[in-house]
Amino acid sequence: MSLSRLAVLVGTALIGFGLPMPAGAAPPPVGQREDNPTAVAWLERAAAAPDHVSFHGTQIITSWGPQGSSSAMLDIVHAASQGSEISVVGSPASPGAKAFVQRANHAVGPTVDGGPLALLKATYDLVYKCCTDTIGRAAVLIEALRADQTLAARFWIDRATGLLLQRQLFSTDGKTMVRATVFTDLEIEGSQFIGHLPPMAPGSVEPVGLGNIEGLRSQGWTCSPTLPAALQLYDVHQDQTTKALQFSYSDGLFNVSLFEQRGELDPSAVAGYTATTTAEGARVYQRYGMPSYVVWSSGGIVYTLVGDLPFETLQKVVEAFPHAPPPKVTAVERMGTGLAKIASWLTPMGALSRKLG
Repeated sequence: MSLSRLAVLVGTALIGFGLPMPAGAAPPPVGQREDNPTAVAWLERAAAAPDHVSFHGTQIITSWGPQGSSSAMLDIVHAASQGSEISVVGSPASPGAKAFVQRANHAVGPTVDGGPLALLKATYDLVYKCCTDTIGRAAVLIEALRADQTLAARFWIDRATGLLLQRQLFSTDGKTMVRATVFTDLEIEGSQFIGHLPPMAPGSVEPVGLGNIEGLRSQGWTCSPTLPAALQLYDVHQDQTTKALQFSYSDGLFNVSLFEQRGELDPSAVAGYTATTTAEGARVYQRYGMPSYVVWSSGGIVYTLVGDLPFETLQKVVEAFPHAPPPKVTAVERMGTGLAKIASWLTPMGALSRKLG
């Protein structure tokens, strides 16, 4: 597979504008904890704002991990009645690369920058920090704290429009920033219409529903309802052409999708990934970035994990899945093109990989 890194970077930015995305997690019991009602009200407003406010702005997304930092600059034109046209900025290797993304139907409920709001409220303590400003706009600051009161995230929300201006995510130590999304400039527009190409979204992907999990499990698919770090399964889709499945997990802040496809992984499909060997002798291939990818095959299924988890959390999630070594002789057809299909399925910008190089 030769997916463009830029395509993946841009694709991750589309999440906050209504794309279906890796999903939610059921948190452990939190006793009688109650979120600050003012904090909840502002986050609810931030979730609803893109449905009502049109704007044009420049956004920078940065991720930090073992490989250092990765960044993307995006030009975003958003029409509340339609969706967003998102273009890569400052990339001589890919001039003009862009995608149009329709607003989602909120089948999983309101989301804030891609994370289901219901899971965010259930998993974290939400604290209202009152007044501040960013990019010259008056804003409020909301913090999300873990059960041990370490900082998990900060949200800057525009007081005038409710738009999310900036978000920071932190590792489990509460100090190390792992991801930041920030508008560097923002212009609020009146009602407008965006002329665009058809949205780049595959038409063969259909919802399966959580009610069919037991049936999928009986067919040999791995259908874990929860993952480490309070990640909870909240949505399942299937590609009707390849029959590959997408399981979406989230805790309201961090998102991950697990793709499962029948077959054996062709190592040439993960050229450039870092390979490790498990204690069982299975090979696992990883690329950390925006988002991170981990790929392996076990028991006749190719697993592709895609998400924005901190490095240490990602490792725990991967370890929670089967890692049986491949048989010495197999008649199962190798799947050399599945990953490219998966990337375009998760992020429409994956379809631009040829243009982006």
